[in-house]
Amino acid sequence: MPYIIAPMIRKNAPALWGEGTPYETQVIYDIASDDPKKPPVHYEAHILKPHSIAHIDAPAHTIKNGAKITDFFSAEKSGTFFGPIVVVKLKGNHYQPISGTPNFHWEVSLSQLKQGIQEAAGKDLRPEKLLLTTDPYPGNGDGQQDPAYALTLSIEAANWLASFSKFNFYGTSWKSTDFQPGRRERPIHQILFEKGVVCECLALKEVPAGQYLLVGFPLPLENSSESPVCPVLFEKDELEKFISQI
Repeated sequence: MPYIIAPMIRKNAPALWGEGTPYETQVIYDIASDDPKKPPVHYEAHILKPHSIAHIDAPAHTIKNGAKITDFFSAEKSGTFFGPIVVVKLKGNHYQPISGTPNFHWEVSLSQLKQGIQEAAGKDLRPEKLLLTTDPYPGNGDGQQDPAYALTLSIEAANWLASFSKFNFYGTSWKSTDFQPGRRERPIHQILFEKGVVCECLALKEVPAGQYLLVGFPLPLENSSESPVCPVLFEKDELEKFISQI
């Protein structure tokens, strides 16, 4: 079976950025209604606040006049959302307590990232796409990472990924790509947005480290800076089985 790496979107899910409940619905048509002027269907409006669920950010998220989600649906850039990807699961516990707060932070060094890629791919690799998490990571019942445990790249590690000509997709199990409490700067976002998009709030707990095919198109919301996504990872053997049936 493929790995579906978007946590279930629930109405009682916590808001990760103080924006209120991330998912709610409003009934438009009620199938139980006897009103002859309305169709006999159930139909709801779904209201989503993407930054507390699995989502993709385009450069416009942190860059004024930056590229938006729909810019990546062009023939030239649509490959951003699918293709070979490496899942890196860093071993051990390098989450360091943040003084005066209940939070912890693991800033992934370049050497840690390179080692993680080597272990995941079995070779030195310059990935086009990368998903980053830790093994283990504190999570909730849906596989989402505890927001108190920040996981980010160091600037050196981010610059290394962005130096690859084909790199265009970075994903994380944590709720953000930066950890800058009390600051307005978003340096890791800025570096990675030079090459593509970032994907956050992914459920990676059950996914083994390794190489996969990613299919992760967000909703094509016109001129949006972010959009919900339900990415899927396919293993090579599974792909070969499907291809043989075509």
